[in-house]
Amino acid sequence: MPPARHRVAVIGARRKRQGTGEYIAREFARCGCEVRAIVGTSASTVEIARTALRERYGIDCAGFTSLAALLRSEPVDIVAVCSPADAHLAQLELAAKAGCHVFSEKPLWWSDQLGLCENADAEVRKPTQRLLEQFLRHGRYLALNTQWPFTLDAFRQLHPQAGAGEGAIEHFSMWLSPTSQGADMLVDSAPHLISMLQALAGPGTLEQVQMRYHEILDLGKRSALELSCIYAHQRGATRVLFKLARCPQLPRPAGYSVNGFGVERHVELPGYLLSFVSNGNTIPVRDPLAAAVEDFVQAVDSGRAPDATSVVEGMVQLQQLVAIACKEERL
Repeated sequence: MPPARHRVAVIGARRKRQGTGEYIAREFARCGCEVRAIVGTSASTVEIARTALRERYGIDCAGFTSLAALLRSEPVDIVAVCSPADAHLAQLELAAKAGCHVFSEKPLWWSDQLGLCENADAEVRKPTQRLLEQFLRHGRYLALNTQWPFTLDAFRQLHPQAGAGEGAIEHFSMWLSPTSQGADMLVDSAPHLISMLQALAGPGTLEQVQMRYHEILDLGKRSALELSCIYAHQRGATRVLFKLARCPQLPRPAGYSVNGFGVERHVELPGYLLSFVSNGNTIPVRDPLAAAVEDFVQAVDSGRAPDATSVVEGMVQLQQLVAIACKEERL
């Protein structure tokens, strides 16, 4: 067998509720990497995850209950952070110090206090910049697992006239169905919106943000949210509409629209085959998680530097939106 491209550690490889760690481990293995070790919360959950990876994908790996212990024992090049968001920052710092590349679940890091803080520069921008500097100093890559931009090729095939390439993006709408509610919906889902705006229009700022909650019968008072804003960027300004509606069951409705041309995501279970549907037309969509992991591995192979602007501004904009949502909750 040829040597593995990279040695990977996955934090949170057990498929519990909405966790993606198991599938991220699978995709790294498909890219020719060796999933060398995983981290879980206890010896029993680690063993459950190891067994699942071995039986489903032929991945035989060591197990640990802390990243620090793993890094002391196993030589790894890449750490996939798929743990709860409030654990990310400490794990990212450990991985950076160890000289590892990191593929992180969204959001990059989080604390419940960030939705209440007034000084975003001190509480969000500066810590994120310090973290990013560690990766840049070691020549290591850091990327967030935001998969929606990897669906744009399929979208352009359905709607080549939408101007989703180099043309002006006057309007962008997106609708998602998280399992959470209240401000947590934005913590879970706003990184997708931000990543799409960055992919379509480049770096920018969120201005004139307005949002309001709605109630979905039987799902809670703050089970739906509608957000509108202006995304100001070098190519102009994009009017944005973002709708979230809690949906506990799979498959969950989702889609987006560029300049009035929209697609709905269709999921065929149990294989989770994806396609886009629009005006009676259907086109298959390559698994965006597979595309995201493949792009990450290619970035590591080529020595690509992290996109500092998207990483830092993405965190600042997430905090901005969650802070507004928290204020709305208190009204």
